[in-house]
Parts: sequence; C-alpha cells; structure tokens
Amino acid sequence: MKRVLRRCLLLVAWIVLGTFGGLVLAVGLPNAFHAKSLTVMSGSMEPTIGTGDVVVARQTSPMDVRVGDIVTFRDPLEHDRLITHRVREMHVEGDTVVFVTKGDANTGVEHWALPKEGTIGRVAFHVPKFGYFMVWFHSRFGLLLLIVLPTLLLGVSELWRLWRPRGKHEPRPTDRARTTPDPGEPAPRKRRGRLPDEAVA
Repeated sequence: MKRVLRRCLLLVAWIVLGTFGGLVLAVGLPNAFHAKSLTVMSGSMEPTIGTGDVVVARQTSPMDVRVGDIVTFRDPLEHDRLITHRVREMHVEGDTVVFVTKGDANTGVEHWALPKEGTIGRVAFHVPKFGYFMVWFHSRFGLLLLIVLPTLLLGVSELWRLWRPRGKHEPRPTDRARTTPDPGEPAPRKRRGRLPDEAVA
C-alpha cells in the first residue's frame, strides 16, 4: 500500500513539474524568437485578458496589423509605459500608420502613430494568472526559495533513504547468508547411488 501511495505521489509530482515547466517554456522561449512576454497589471482588457495574465507579443510590421488585433505599444503620454489594447481603427498617412486603440473594459481611446518601417507587438497568446508567479519569481525571496527548496528536498530525500525504518521482510545489511557449515551441526547424510542390478521395493 505504501509503495502504491509513493508511486501516486511521484506521478503527481511529475505532472505538476511537467505542467509548470511547460508554462515556463511557453512564456520564456518566445523571447529568443523576437517576441516578448509581459505581465498585465490592470483590468483594461477584461474579460479577454485579466490582471496578472502573461501576454506573449510577437514583433511585427504595423502594416501586418488588422483591426481587432490586440497589440502592445508605448503610452502616447508616458513613453516609459507599455499598453496592451485592441486596435479599433487604423489608416495610413504617407509613411506613417495611425492607430486608434481601446481597452475592452475602457470607455476612452488612444490615438498614436508609428512609421511604416517600425515594429509593433501583436499578442499571439496569453497565459492566465501566470504573471503573479513571474513577479514573485523575480523578487529576492522568490530567487532564494527556488535555490534553497530543491536543495532542502534533496537532503530530506537522502536522509529518509538512509534512516527510514525497515520492514520485517526487508533484509538488513548485517544479515548475510552463511556459506560455510556450522561445526556443531551434523554433516548431511549422503545418499548411496543405486547399482544397476538393484531394484526399488
């Protein structure tokens, strides 16, 4: 029973680890392919994208964007802040593409422009609520815990393997099979071989 329980716990641990690793790859791997993963800090795009979600925005040309796409761009009033909203209108004026964007949950719109040769982030997909972990992961406590916790679990596992109580039927290291007969025991009686002309009664 204990063996079955241990295997079930191990299976659950591998499933959790695999799921978590897949999410980390889904969010982190696009950064190597001209994409960015960003954490949404407000509910302006709810219910499509909520607070704490992670969006993966792929860099693309403004001419490839269409009305209805969700894009990430710099705030026209605060250039150090990024906004992720939906494109409501767009048109070309000379060498410039003019956009009108709006959050799904907002009432106001943003007007901004971008050169044709520029790039813009178009949202490819998002991972719900994973941004909370990303924020925690980049904190000092998160980094420390991710280093200490695996080491601690490994140490506990090794101590349990060495000090765990042994079952009644589990052999001990000191229990060894005797390979030489005990001098006090009588020697086993040898059976005499039957001669060819002997008969069995």
